[in-house]
Amino acid sequence: MQPWSDIASITFGALCVASALPFVGIPFPNQSWADYYADKNKWLAMRSGGRLTAKQAGHAGALLRLAVGSCCIYPPTRLAALTANGIVVCYGTVAAYQNSRPMRPQWSMLGAMGLCILLEVL
Repeated sequence: MQPWSDIASITFGALCVASALPFVGIPFPNQSWADYYADKNKWLAMRSGGRLTAKQAGHAGALLRLAVGSCCIYPPTRLAALTANGIVVCYGTVAAYQNSRPMRPQWSMLGAMGLCILLEVL
């Protein structure tokens, strides 16, 4: 299963790296993504209890996505990155549900990480 694991994890990693762009306001692949992440950044800032501004939350989210994406591309760090990101996304999924936030992005991220982990350990 190693070739499939590499394909899935490299693709997921590249998408994580690309998804860092809308976190900082760059409309990639289109403006609706930037709008979604701008709203998410405001929500994350609110969840921080005032410790972060929306801009700081966006930069933190972008850095996390860049780190996870890069580590998913590099095989020795892949499983650790997927596991750590899984913990973050699970927490975010519960928080999103409790706050009536959009759930589709959460389930998509969890599903993609689950597939990558499954292929990695098989």
